[in-house]
Amino acid sequence: MKMKISFPFALIILAAALAGSSIGAKTPDCTVGNVHFACPKNFKLVPLESTQNFSLFYWKKYDVGVFVASPASDFDERTFMTNVTKTSLTKMFPKESQSFSWEPVDYSGRISKFEIGGGVAQGFNGSLGVLVKYRRLKFNGRDIIVGYASEFGRGAEAKEAFGRGLGGDSMPGCYAAVDVIYSITGEKMPDNNPCDLVVTIR
Repeated sequence: MKMKISFPFALIILAAALAGSSIGAKTPDCTVGNVHFACPKNFKLVPLESTQNFSLFYWKKYDVGVFVASPASDFDERTFMTNVTKTSLTKMFPKESQSFSWEPVDYSGRISKFEIGGGVAQGFNGSLGVLVKYRRLKFNGRDIIVGYASEFGRGAEAKEAFGRGLGGDSMPGCYAAVDVIYSITGEKMPDNNPCDLVVTIR
């Protein structure tokens, strides 16, 4: 897949991509509800309130958090993801304003045969840009959500990205989410990681 993005964002994505070799799954197994998965490498588990029914893992170096959830079968996806997003960003950026404006971004292809949906959105609070991406799976009769929230620029750069709806990806977040998903479904990693991108700098 080829993406055209502006030069500053290309540098951000390429720099993050260089970390790919150090990103992956690790043991011991992590759990959320009755779902077991490989803990994302380099990410630390973030303590959440007992009322939260998802797990959040944060990698401070790249300001990216990976979330894993197994909601009830009758859950409302929009309401559920609003809570996951709000909680994740509050934990990741506690000193930032949580008054984000949001714009949807085109959602790209599936990475798992068990994937039944997902979403991507860019947020901007006047100074901080963020990107939230998640995938919804149906596995062994259970709904599972795996995704990430990530910083996506600051200041004028973030404002431009939000205004133009540039979209993009977080390589650390994407690699970790793929590893978590495949550790749940048992699927084999293809020769080319689904997160690998061909970037055109213009």
